[in-house]
Amino acid sequence: MAIIGYYICRYVNRDVPSTGVVAMKKVLFKGVWAGVLFAGIIATAQATPIMPDFASVPTGWTTDRFDPNSFQNVGTYQGRDNVLGIGITSAEGYSNRPGGYQSAFYNTQGRQHALTGGVGSVLSADLYIPASWGDSSLGSRRTDVWGVMTDGSAVTDYPIIGFTNYGGTPVLRVWDDTSWVNLALAVAYDTWTAFSMEFTGSSYEYRINDTLAYTDATINGSTGFSAGIMQAYNFCGDASLQAAVCSDYTAHWSNTPTSQVPEPASFALLGIGLFGLGAVRLSGRRNAVKS
Repeated sequence: MAIIGYYICRYVNRDVPSTGVVAMKKVLFKGVWAGVLFAGIIATAQATPIMPDFASVPTGWTTDRFDPNSFQNVGTYQGRDNVLGIGITSAEGYSNRPGGYQSAFYNTQGRQHALTGGVGSVLSADLYIPASWGDSSLGSRRTDVWGVMTDGSAVTDYPIIGFTNYGGTPVLRVWDDTSWVNLALAVAYDTWTAFSMEFTGSSYEYRINDTLAYTDATINGSTGFSAGIMQAYNFCGDASLQAAVCSDYTAHWSNTPTSQVPEPASFALLGIGLFGLGAVRLSGRRNAVKS
């Protein structure tokens, strides 16, 4: 970094004589300082996306709880390529499953993929929410993105973000360690909605369309992600779900790659770096005048 700073300093002091040992020491000293400032310019506080590309589905994805009717790359859907489709049908409903799987636990149907991600990692995907999902009388719907957290030796937590219309009013919601929390955001229909969770090291930050919607500070000793789960819920045949309306549906998720956008901290570092380089340049000019 000091070497980079040296050449930066030679640039900002290019009109100042730099012969002699003393002058060289001054340049090297400024070089260290300028190198630090340069690091501020090039540093980016970008979060790291870790969700596997859906283009490769179902490779690498293994059944979680119970396999849905379909879990596949459906190709192009609503303007997106390589869209994941999670198909839910009555054939995998409560009463149609084998005896050992006839419990509400197995109404959650999906697959998981092993992954690794520590502080700053983001698990995300975009859900297409059709207008028909706004009317729960047409069918109960629920689909979520799950994180599987670890402390390095065991599973510690399951952060979740998703959509449901079960109970009447469609909501976007997150799992806050012990209960569901409905987000104070309107559901947008016939469009893609971006869901994400970021592990900060001390909390989970949940975002909808890149807007922070909820922060959960209970991480239960988690140090990072060990897997991600994509799932949908089967409301068919379970007598305990008295308000449920059983009908087949497919949840469509996309994670078409997009360019990373620097977070606000990146712009702050950039500003500091530019200010510092300007200060070094100005200092060089003042020294030239004095000499």
